[in-house]
Amino acid sequence: MRLGRKKNKISKARQKNIQNVLIVAKQNKVGLKAAKKLEKILKSRVTQINFDRSTALRLHKIGHSIRKFNGDLIITLGGDGTFLWTAHKTDVPILPVKLEGQGFLCSCNFKQLLDSMDRVLKKDYTIKERMRLKCSKIAKGKIEKYITVRRGDYPLALNEIAFGRKRPSKILNVEFKVDGVVFDMIGDGVMFSTPSGSTAYSSSAGGAMIDPSLEMISIVPLYPFFSKIKPMIVPKDKKIEVSIAGGDCALVIDGHGGEYVKKNSMFLIESATPVKIVTLFEQNFYEKVKKGLMA
Repeated sequence: MRLGRKKNKISKARQKNIQNVLIVAKQNKVGLKAAKKLEKILKSRVTQINFDRSTALRLHKIGHSIRKFNGDLIITLGGDGTFLWTAHKTDVPILPVKLEGQGFLCSCNFKQLLDSMDRVLKKDYTIKERMRLKCSKIAKGKIEKYITVRRGDYPLALNEIAFGRKRPSKILNVEFKVDGVVFDMIGDGVMFSTPSGSTAYSSSAGGAMIDPSLEMISIVPLYPFFSKIKPMIVPKDKKIEVSIAGGDCALVIDGHGGEYVKKNSMFLIESATPVKIVTLFEQNFYEKVKKGLMA
């Protein structure tokens, strides 16, 4: 019998055992030590163990492209930053493991991973989908269109897409359009975040924390200059046009990808394919917020 997908987009993965794993580690002593230990444990239990190119270089092994990996599972060892960097590049299920730092988006810590290895390899876990955002540049003219095609798409954002001022001494003027209505923002910039990102940079900038089971886009102005514009939340199916009306701008995606963009550059923000997060234990979002961010 074929089971339909649940409304909350949570599906049980109970197929054949895990055989092909990619390990992505934080590039420090803690991350590399954990990667070597995990490899040793998995060696006799899976068919193939791969490392991302950066980790492989440090461990003197042959690396594998995250984008081209089409195996069973990716395990990230580090914290939220390692997970976000990996989530940009793949649609393969990811098990994010906390070694240090905040680790708010992580499913478990390293000890819990080792204690639950039988469950992991048997796919006795839950896959939860988290919304991502896509940023596309609206090219004008043949040259810009050529450059845009050569550059490729920006990485998908699991947390946020931020348009911020490039020069600390200069303000930025950003216009964004929702349902044909234009909003003008003058100040440090403007941020578009997912529910996952609502507990990160967005929250620090005054945005609301959003339950990840709700799919929506949070728009947060960054320190507006003499403006009455307030944070707002729009449905995920809205397509938002963004225009750099004045000043030099830094486009930053999840703190990793992006570029510097000039005045009159235009972009389209919309929802994208979700990231698949492997979860070993049920986690109460509100309890996690209280303990992790309000303690």
